[in-house]
Amino acid sequence: MKKIKHVNYIHFHSIGSTNTWTKENAATLDPHQITCITAQEQFAGRGSFQKKWISPKGVNLYATFYFCVPLKSPCIPNLGQLLCISCTSMLKSFGFSPSIKWPNDILLNGKKLAGILCETTQVKALQEEELLSIVLGIGININTDEETLNTIDQPATSLKQVSNQEWSIDKILQKLSSCFVEDLDTLLSRGFAPFALGYDELLAFKGKHVTIKDGSRILTGICHSISKNGNLVLLSDSGEKIEAFAGSMISH
Repeated sequence: MKKIKHVNYIHFHSIGSTNTWTKENAATLDPHQITCITAQEQFAGRGSFQKKWISPKGVNLYATFYFCVPLKSPCIPNLGQLLCISCTSMLKSFGFSPSIKWPNDILLNGKKLAGILCETTQVKALQEEELLSIVLGIGININTDEETLNTIDQPATSLKQVSNQEWSIDKILQKLSSCFVEDLDTLLSRGFAPFALGYDELLAFKGKHVTIKDGSRILTGICHSISKNGNLVLLSDSGEKIEAFAGSMISH
């Protein structure tokens, strides 16, 4: 697959959900480039597991990256984690010290700053190559005030709360996009292995007892590390290493 060099931007003042719009309009988007759909506000924003994503107007980043990857690409399960890495790189460039709650939540000072939702849509056949359309959404609390943060169903923060200053949403987006384009090229050519160590170094709750819920499957153990494939490695009470492939983490 050719290297993706350009990002096309589509912006809305108000939208239900950038991910939902992208899924509904994927057939009209160019499979040869990344399209980034953003909005000033969302009235039906979604996080993982269909949780509501609070999306007040003009204070945060609500964005979805649309692009295509080979249908049989082994890195498809890592795309959400990749955007996590890109987001942490962006944050570190502005002087922040983020951590990652596996698989793809960004924390600052132990509170949620950003969440990522990866979805797929139709398969496209181009020049005898089957491509899968990827819909990769991210919400970052940038200038959210304390009153709004207190309405969220878990401890949350924003860049403004941590730094005591307002931030340019466009500046954050441009740096994030730049990091993501570069990281995506590496992922598609070399897999997740080049990112595994950096992800592991940012892993939140390492050494603590956690529970992973993956559908009806529940795993418990000590948060140990990230495998070269991006799986979460837990240590059971007997010392056995267990790998979680997907799910939501609950710390104890």
